[in-house]
Amino acid sequence: MKVEVISKGLFSLIVDEGRIGKQRQGFSQSGPMDEMAYHWANFLAHNPDNTPCLEVMGKMTVCFHEPAIVAVAGRQVTVQVNGHDQPSYSSIKVNKNDRLSFQSGYVGSKAYLAIYGEWKIPHQVGSACTVVRESLGGLHGDGRGISDGDCIDISRCDEQTYEAVSVRQLPIQNSLSIKCGEHVAYDIEAPLRVIKGYQEAHFSQVAKRMFESSEYTVSSSIDRMGYRLNGADIASSLSSMRSEAIHIGAIQVPPDGQPIIMMRDRQTLGGYPKLGCLNPLDVSRLAQRVPGETVSFIFQNSEEARADILLSRQHVQRLRGEIA
Repeated sequence: MKVEVISKGLFSLIVDEGRIGKQRQGFSQSGPMDEMAYHWANFLAHNPDNTPCLEVMGKMTVCFHEPAIVAVAGRQVTVQVNGHDQPSYSSIKVNKNDRLSFQSGYVGSKAYLAIYGEWKIPHQVGSACTVVRESLGGLHGDGRGISDGDCIDISRCDEQTYEAVSVRQLPIQNSLSIKCGEHVAYDIEAPLRVIKGYQEAHFSQVAKRMFESSEYTVSSSIDRMGYRLNGADIASSLSSMRSEAIHIGAIQVPPDGQPIIMMRDRQTLGGYPKLGCLNPLDVSRLAQRVPGETVSFIFQNSEEARADILLSRQHVQRLRGEIA
């Protein structure tokens, strides 16, 4: 089956779960910016975990050369097939020559298109995920984003054995998002949870209170590598330090005191002091914020974060029918 890209939108990439465990070799971990939307899209399209899908900013239109099962997820996503509205966070059956268009309601937010089947995409260093900076991964294996006219080859499976399912049909509401009308809406207003990091002691109590009590604005200097924020200065007393490994969600503070939160395509090492690290559950919420929107933070200890993550995983497994 071929899926033809009619219009790529503003910026579109092929992503999967990324190159987990490859930072020690100098490769960016990469992966989906909004991990929860990525996983829900693949689940609703009846794909196993780590199946590639499309991460899209702007409005994308694709044409299906054969029937398929698809799903679209993201922040306030709208979906149409041949000009007719379809639900997001739901399995959708499309027919031969159907055109599907989708986009987030916020310019700069990400939407994810999952298509049932085995994607014929080259894997490099254990992943098909696109990293433009490293010229690695993607449809052609060279780090290029999706272009108009590209065709994606997908081996069709027996979709007749699968029925359409929607998040709204599941027995319990997704704990990481809330329903709002016909959309799945992110809990954008809640503070992002932060676990204090190795250099936390080099930030004064005043700086830490300022960080926790202030709102920061998402700047225009954001990409898959990191999100730079504008707001209260939280300078560290460290003038220099050795570079060390950088985890997803690490909050680096350069000399100007304006935080930079490291995201999926972050470099493997960095030498700025780190106040802490986002709870992994909150990285997806930050990834869906756009320039001009504000974020706030709240500290939590590592045991609270661990409990949050375990409860969230258990809840999602229950929603997916993997546990009773």
